Amino acid sequence: MTALKGRSVALSVSDAPDRARLGLPAREVDRALFSICTVLVRAGAKIVYGGNLDPNGLTFSIFRHLTGAYASAQESPFIHIVPEPILRGVSFDGLVFALREGAAVVETQIHIEDALLPIRAVEDGLRIGKGGPTIRLRNDAEFKSWLNARQILDSVSAYSAARKAMTEISDARVILGGKMGLLNNPGDAYQGAMPGIIEEAIFALEAGMPCVPLGAFGGAARDVAIALDLLDISKRVPRGEQLPTYGPSLEQVAFLRARIPDALRPALEALADDDRGEPMAYDIADALERWLSQKTSARS
Repeated sequence: MTALKGRSVALSVSDAPDRARLGLPAREVDRALFSICTVLVRAGAKIVYGGNLDPNGLTFSIFRHLTGAYASAQESPFIHIVPEPILRGVSFDGLVFALREGAAVVETQIHIEDALLPIRAVEDGLRIGKGGPTIRLRNDAEFKSWLNARQILDSVSAYSAARKAMTEISDARVILGGKMGLLNNPGDAYQGAMPGIIEEAIFALEAGMPCVPLGAFGGAARDVAIALDLLDISKRVPRGEQLPTYGPSLEQVAFLRARIPDALRPALEALADDDRGEPMAYDIADALERWLSQKTSARS
């Protein structure tokens, strides 16, 4: 898998509100996530993930999994992007804890004022920046003062900007699960102009990046696969009313169907309905390698 060596693969992963209706327990999402991470990192790729700082969330699960497997790696195999709304909502101590949790394998970058800034925990607090002048923050008061001096974006714009920045530093994307804006499920409300997984898929395809939707686990990724004609419409899981931006966001995805290379459609169709864990992860790596190699050949 030489085409993946030195590449950055963005992962858009979250649980789906309809996963149980598809007969999959929650542990299957973790199993798929860890298998994908392991296979891609072994192939020489870096994993880019935009997530929150919840110790019980998927981001921390990735940290703990990769720490055990790749603590001796020369470079951090994982890049964690923290959007501005999440950064503004975390305490100084919470941020320091999160940064120390994944320090062995994770490079964390915060997105603020339309820029990605490296951030890490140091002995006396936080250091922002890398090379040249850096910012040192030693307590919550300094952290809040620094944040308050930065221009504030509304949450919709901030999440979209972070997703765009994440796309710009990535070479490919894999999507799984995702919120659907179900009105009868308050916990399924998404943040931003549309579900994050859908917006990230749109950004990737518009940029000409390989994008692999794993629809077997449900959620927005399943609907993306259907919109791209990688899954038949009969695979759509019935649901109640949704937030009004959900349908139009999928219409944007459908306009990008032609971005899927014809030669790769059979492989992507198979992956769109695959939940096999490690075998699926190897097929994802193979599909990404073929797609990236095809792009390289087209440029030369």
